[in-house]
Amino acid sequence: MRIITTHLSADFDAFAAAVCAVRLYPDHRVLFPGSHEAAVRRFISDTGFPFPELKLRRARRETIEHAVVVDTSTQSRLGEVWDLIRRDNCPIDLIDHHSEERMGAIGADTTIFRPVGATCTIIAGLFADRGIEPTEEEASLLMMGIYEDTGGLSYRETTAEDLRVVARLVEFGGSLAWVRRWVLKGLQPEQLSLLNRIVEAAEEFSINDIPVSLAMVEVDRYHEEAAYVVHRWVETFELPVGIVMLVQPPNINLILRARIQGLHLGEVAQQFGGGGHATAASARVADRMPVELREALILALTEALPPPATAIDVANRHIFSVNADDDVETSKERMNQLRLNAMPVKGADGKLTGMVTRQILDRALGHGMAARPVRSIMQPDLPVVAASASLGDLRDLFLERSYRFVVVEDADRAVGIVTRMELFRRFFERQHAAGSVLDHRMAGARPVSQSISRLLREKTAPWVRELLGTAKAVADTVGIAVYLVGGMVRDLLLGRQNEDVDLVVEGSGIDFAYALAAYVGGRCHPHTPFLTAVVTLPDGHRVDIASARTEFYRTPAALPEVETSLIRQDLYRRDFTINSLAVALHGEKHGELVDFFGGRMDLQRREIRALHSLSFIDDPTRAIRAVRYARRLDFTIAPDTRYLITTAVGEGVFERLSGQRLRRELETLLAEDHATFAIELLADLGLLPAICEGLIWSAGVRATLLEVESQLGWFELEELGPPPEPWLLFLGGLAIQAGDGVTRRMADRLLLTGDHRRRMLDLERGVAEVRQAGDSSLRRSSRVRAVEQQHSEVILLAMAGIDLAARRRLADAVAASVRVRPQVRGRQLIDAGVEPGPWVGRALLQTRDAIVDGEINADRSFDFARASAARYQEEGSE
Repeated sequence: MRIITTHLSADFDAFAAAVCAVRLYPDHRVLFPGSHEAAVRRFISDTGFPFPELKLRRARRETIEHAVVVDTSTQSRLGEVWDLIRRDNCPIDLIDHHSEERMGAIGADTTIFRPVGATCTIIAGLFADRGIEPTEEEASLLMMGIYEDTGGLSYRETTAEDLRVVARLVEFGGSLAWVRRWVLKGLQPEQLSLLNRIVEAAEEFSINDIPVSLAMVEVDRYHEEAAYVVHRWVETFELPVGIVMLVQPPNINLILRARIQGLHLGEVAQQFGGGGHATAASARVADRMPVELREALILALTEALPPPATAIDVANRHIFSVNADDDVETSKERMNQLRLNAMPVKGADGKLTGMVTRQILDRALGHGMAARPVRSIMQPDLPVVAASASLGDLRDLFLERSYRFVVVEDADRAVGIVTRMELFRRFFERQHAAGSVLDHRMAGARPVSQSISRLLREKTAPWVRELLGTAKAVADTVGIAVYLVGGMVRDLLLGRQNEDVDLVVEGSGIDFAYALAAYVGGRCHPHTPFLTAVVTLPDGHRVDIASARTEFYRTPAALPEVETSLIRQDLYRRDFTINSLAVALHGEKHGELVDFFGGRMDLQRREIRALHSLSFIDDPTRAIRAVRYARRLDFTIAPDTRYLITTAVGEGVFERLSGQRLRRELETLLAEDHATFAIELLADLGLLPAICEGLIWSAGVRATLLEVESQLGWFELEELGPPPEPWLLFLGGLAIQAGDGVTRRMADRLLLTGDHRRRMLDLERGVAEVRQAGDSSLRRSSRVRAVEQQHSEVILLAMAGIDLAARRRLADAVAASVRVRPQVRGRQLIDAGVEPGPWVGRALLQTRDAIVDGEINADRSFDFARASAARYQEEGSE
């Protein structure tokens, strides 16, 4: 006995392949291991299609001499027939279009395998190879198998060979009417009911960035054509992966469908005792609970699904760029020719070193920098990802930084570029919802936002909370948008105290200020040219209010000119991302943090980052401000921002910065704690020469300034007099360390006048005189006289950088100059009969010296002073 067999629950591909294979093996009969699918049974019942069939009960009594297995490579899918084949140990021919290497694969003597959409395609091809012409019925039957297994010639596995075979079968009289009637049929009412239950039960989750839909449906009986219903569900909703678990205890009918390249559902189904194609598979499970099976399925899919797409998969391999040495005007022309809005910048060594955008080039042209090389204005923070970076990583990078593109690197070599629009398209094709969010975020249509109402309630001062509530009431009354902005928002997120309230209004800030002042009974002080106002509350607190505005700079380093705008433009004109945060105070948005430029992320990273690459060209004082925030907040300056500062220094923009603006910024910086570390950061950024030519930085200078800080702390703690202005003390210390007349250059650069200029110019001489007074050979009173004639900055600078003994002698002299006073006054001497004259003052000074030197006790001051006055008067009259 020779047989042709196929898998359990034969579908049209299995049935047609087995029946038509009889033409290839004329002495064989068809043995089905079980029943057919319902559609096949109806076809047989309606048509009475004849074929030489062998029943299973007879096969049990016969000896199988040869077996032909079609449309499956898996032993378990043959049911009892496999037991009979193994019993008789007969040779096997295998004809299949499924993968050859599979769990529980049949060990065939002859295998005919072709990677096509259906086994019927292989049978038809064998007909052609052997010169066999199919009958009209056979041609129709083979077409039905091909159409079924290829989803109407639409599945991913469908090949050109499938299409060519169908065309040949039509030539042999194959009936498309049979295909329409038995394969491409509509859903019956019972099937529609099952489809609705599947849709209602479906849950969606992501595995390896691929959406997977799974429905667990309890049924009261076996649904023979459930696979067709699942196919229609997946097809209708365009699901990448669709899985249905039909639960009828103790059995679970598992049906899987997919259209993902690299996923083989048949191999997944094999893990559960089933099998099938790459895109369609099934299994019948009886030994697991539904929840247990669900978890096992997810694990199996996690291992079977292809890894997430990576950056290199979506990258454009051709990278357009501009050369770093090209001038701004040429770069703008190239960008226009290519119709791009952002491009990488290529250095002389061929490596990409930065990026430039159309907006940056336009601003540079507005500054008259058309002939400058593009490297001087480029953004050095070139966004780079590894070729293996996932699309999720790319998405997060675009969302955090609003990059126009990222460069893809492999082995430290640029191999491609991904634009945000390409990434958007990828996500849109894969997952509509994610694509929509990405589009809004990256296009800047709406900011990243979150509510921080709790922080406003719990972390602000009572008067601030009350004011913000009042601002909301006024804003809602007049119907405008109002935002809390500036350092208070930043410090609120950092948990730092700050009561400097700055409000920005989309509209007339001055009108809002008048309305707010009237509401609280305060006073409004407008500054019309700047579109700002100050409201003084009844309790004395002040609130700064401004119209949302944008700034433009007519020339580099000039003061900005302003005009009204919206909140996004207002925040974009600010210095750093961490200061570009705002909190909405109006309407339903009250308490919502607004972050257009990634400021919240930079707060978490503890980084100071400029908002655009011309930031320091527009306003060089921002570089000093970056140092101030870095020191105050204990943040680092982001690498891209450091590069921009260095570039601005090289462009000479600090030379165009007025001395007054430079001095004001330095005053604020050096008033912060630990000025030495701030100066060290200035030096590290290359800013010292920009502040004053000739300034130097070294380990010795650092050690000296740290001693100055220590002496300043001692001076203030001991209350030895008015402390020096920090900027004068530390800049003076730097100038003295540089020598060679740098103090004069410093005075000239900062445009110092009057007392400040004199004190700066007198520093070197004064320090030298005080240090001489530290000599141990001098009387204590001589040292006191030397230090009391100097300003405090001279004394503190003189005490730094000298040996400990000399420093102690000078410290003693400073303390004595303040605290040692004779217990007698000039009026007392005159009342005692001493004639008025210069000898009175000399006598008091002599008395103080005697006390300082330990020659007399303080209680002898009167007698000693009167005697000294008499002696000096007598000497003066001779």
